[in-house]
Amino acid sequence: MSAPVRLFQLGVMLACPVFADNSCPLPPGNPAGNYMVPGALGDLKYREGLALDAYAPPGKPRPAALLVHGGSGDKSTHLTQLFEVLDRAGYAWFSINYRTLDDVRAALQFVRCPGRFNITSRLVVITEDAGSPLAASVAQEASADGLVLFGASFAADAPPLRTPAFLVHGTDDDETAPGAAEALCRRSPACRFLPVPRGIHNFENWHPDQWEWKEELSAWLRGDQRGLWKDITYSRPGGLDLRMDAFFPEGPGPFPAVIIAHGGGWEAGDKVTYVSPVLSLLARSGFAWFSIDYRLTPFVRNAEQLEDLRTAIRYVRAHAGRFHVNPNRIAILGESASGQMVAQVVSEPCPGCAVRAVVSFYGVYDFTKWAQQADDRPTLDRLFGPWDNSVLRRFSPIFHVSSSLPPMLLIQGTKDELYAGTVVYAEKLKQSGVSYQLIVLEGAPHGMENWVGHPEWESYQPRLVEWLRANLQ
Repeated sequence: MSAPVRLFQLGVMLACPVFADNSCPLPPGNPAGNYMVPGALGDLKYREGLALDAYAPPGKPRPAALLVHGGSGDKSTHLTQLFEVLDRAGYAWFSINYRTLDDVRAALQFVRCPGRFNITSRLVVITEDAGSPLAASVAQEASADGLVLFGASFAADAPPLRTPAFLVHGTDDDETAPGAAEALCRRSPACRFLPVPRGIHNFENWHPDQWEWKEELSAWLRGDQRGLWKDITYSRPGGLDLRMDAFFPEGPGPFPAVIIAHGGGWEAGDKVTYVSPVLSLLARSGFAWFSIDYRLTPFVRNAEQLEDLRTAIRYVRAHAGRFHVNPNRIAILGESASGQMVAQVVSEPCPGCAVRAVVSFYGVYDFTKWAQQADDRPTLDRLFGPWDNSVLRRFSPIFHVSSSLPPMLLIQGTKDELYAGTVVYAEKLKQSGVSYQLIVLEGAPHGMENWVGHPEWESYQPRLVEWLRANLQ
């Protein structure tokens, strides 16, 4: 036996445990996988002359999605855009070649053979185009939990769908009329129809500004799932995915929520950088949270970063029901560079993105002071392009303080070069009648990650939770 095949079979054993009686062994496959998804098993023969690709990674067993291609292509075409969507939604998937309905039944039996794959009993069937009637039949026979159809094509007298269904259809589809699919969905007892504006028949040709279906489908697949949701795209400026991670507590909700923006000098970091200490704290304390990516300099200016934060707030508010959160009990939290961002966003009119409270760790509140330091001027160039004092005042929260600001919590270490600026900002809040609290950590340096393991500095944690509970009631 060659080394690549031995390694492949070892990987299969680790990813897909087999019962002791070996009743459902895995057949040989392609040691290279499917050339698209790391960890996928390629070309597993399930019937004479037919194979499937499988992705069922180790860890907690996942629900399964059976992918049935439409009237053209095979298991490695047309539906491949779904691989990442299904993985983000926490699903295993199985993409099959087939000739007849009996082949699809055989594939499903192969997938469901006990112990062969690391999956639960939950099943959804997904197809496009001419595969719709076949997929609907298999889903009903197998008592599937869901059916997903893209560009569904059915006879005019097709009976209602008996499986809970999600139909996605382009409004400009000139091969299968969207009206017929929508009418079928209305006749079906548990069906959601999602029109995609200007979408043509083949969904792999839809443009990034038409990709909201990915988030809608992912949410539909997850259903009432709680815990950690990864990589939710909340905006696509210029076709670039901006993503957030989210956590939802168990229980009925709706929950208070915190939208978190990382620091990093406006040029570094991402949704899991710098802010990790507050993620577990908020989750353990019963809050929902959303930690966002936003565009970084030098590719954009500060104005675009602020707009990304506003968009994230609007997205959470617009989908509050999906996320089990109360849209009127949302706080925003920033640190360092994003301390400026959260303070600035609430200092300006923001239709559709009002929040109840603001938390800023060691933020930047006055850029005019930076103009006096030669070392800081390159940062100002990067943030604002050509600038003068009016531009710096425009983006400095300290010049926009008013009594209309929501309650603010400032958290600051005394061994941080931003300490003096925070004290001045706090005094401005006090003079303007803003409800605020300043937590000062004696001897603490810049960065909450540096406070971990120091009880005297981590003392901010229960005070932060108490303040959020009081202000998000």
